[in-house]
Amino acid sequence: MRFLLDPIGLATLAALTDAATAARESGLDGIYLTESAALPSPLIAAAALAGRVEDVLVAAEITLGDRHPLEVAEEAAVTDLALDGRLILVARPATDDLSRFAEALDIVRLACAPRPFRFEGNHWQVPANLPENEWLPEEQVRLMPGPPLPRLELWTAGAAARPLAIERGLGHLIGADDDPGAGLAQLTKASELAPRARREQLTDPLALVERLREGREWGQDWAVVSAPASAAPDLGSIVRPRVQMHKLSPGLEAFWDTERPWAQ
Repeated sequence: MRFLLDPIGLATLAALTDAATAARESGLDGIYLTESAALPSPLIAAAALAGRVEDVLVAAEITLGDRHPLEVAEEAAVTDLALDGRLILVARPATDDLSRFAEALDIVRLACAPRPFRFEGNHWQVPANLPENEWLPEEQVRLMPGPPLPRLELWTAGAAARPLAIERGLGHLIGADDDPGAGLAQLTKASELAPRARREQLTDPLALVERLREGREWGQDWAVVSAPASAAPDLGSIVRPRVQMHKLSPGLEAFWDTERPWAQ
């Protein structure tokens, strides 16, 4: 199972950098960014981390469908270039209009693919071919600059978006209170390759281990854990090993509990 730290209580970019560094030093896979009063743009915050912290994935959760998706795709591509391909873009519906979100999702996917494209939908048309642009009647467009990898890692989030993720074979993040049987299991049946993630809360490390072991039964392979940056060592040295080696040798967990070798 792979782990993304969703740091809580951040007020500055310096604190975010410290949290990403803690995730890296603790052996976690990356950091998860959401919009907050202190860091209102997850993609800008992700780009700011590019030159500060290496070797960790940076997941940025955005809302999609309220502005032109080609603009979102451009921002994501530039951010991913800065991160050298380490971006995970997580899209949540901006409105209740799922048809609008579905079109925006498809445009972002097409824009970040390694070929020119054309899209004609009920809400957006790319290229727009407006009358005032008759002097430039393009049939297809290509996103510039293009992302560094042939495929941008794109997930959806929110229960309403899950059917769209299943249809498209995308990764999906379910909420901590969502039924894994109705979320992760459906994703597993739809695509064995698509990432299946769930939000988690870290209060007691061993309780989190038990939840994640149950999650494995439903196909969960990513955990987005909300916790202070100071909890990153617990995630890396207590939670992750026990979940990765969910069938431990007899006596090994008891040894860890009594001797705490990671704390030496």
